[in-house]
Amino acid sequence: MSSNSILNFNIVHESTVPLYYQLFTLIKNEIQNGTLKPGDLLPPESQLCSQYGLSRSTVRQALNQLVEENLVIRRRGKGSFVAEKKLSRNLNHLYNFTEDMFELGIYPHSHVLENTVEYATGEIAKKLNLNEGTTKVFKLTRLRLANTEPLLLEITHIPLYLCPDIVNEDFSNTSLYNFLKSRYNLNLHKAIETYEAVKLNKEMARLLSCKSGASAFKIQRIAYLDSGIPFELTNSYQKGTACKLRLELYANQNKVNFSRETTIE
Repeated sequence: MSSNSILNFNIVHESTVPLYYQLFTLIKNEIQNGTLKPGDLLPPESQLCSQYGLSRSTVRQALNQLVEENLVIRRRGKGSFVAEKKLSRNLNHLYNFTEDMFELGIYPHSHVLENTVEYATGEIAKKLNLNEGTTKVFKLTRLRLANTEPLLLEITHIPLYLCPDIVNEDFSNTSLYNFLKSRYNLNLHKAIETYEAVKLNKEMARLLSCKSGASAFKIQRIAYLDSGIPFELTNSYQKGTACKLRLELYANQNKVNFSRETTIE
């Protein structure tokens, strides 16, 4: 973590733009262009006041706005820090971790923890419409990283008859969805996801660099081919500090009810 960052920009006191908003915008720009990096400690309020000729209430209002937009976090007794970037995730399309991370300018990587074939039982057989105990599935367990930050623990099951030799592929850097489309000509169509707040057990917390019992989202995804056949069951565990759920509600032209669009950011 760095020491106090030095901010060099001009506040125009004669401007019609409110002083707090100038300070907020200037710091926000420094964060977004990478001059201020996650973990950087901002100068204390007293220093910002004296450096730019601002009142304490003006500086505090600017910092409050930065906190509101999840750009800055406050730590009692320590100061204000640039927040770690939270990843945006658009759930209006079939989610592809690899492609979405590249779009965000983040390098995706996976640690393959398990790559095996087993018989479908219990929930796996039920969700994938398979005969329990007689139909084989491919199981892939991966720790998904954004740059070097562990983000997701994913446990995926796919009916083996759809991809007979998939167990031979290395999914450390290969997109599962791209592989299924290019290798087996599978037309991936839609997915249904269910979100549940859970607590991480000791092993999951260790993998995700969290404390045991830390909050997380359990995301269960059942994905379907265009034929309606379920081709994937994935249970993901995403640490709560790395995502934020937001619902956007839209009124339809001819109806009173609202549609929902969900993103993680």
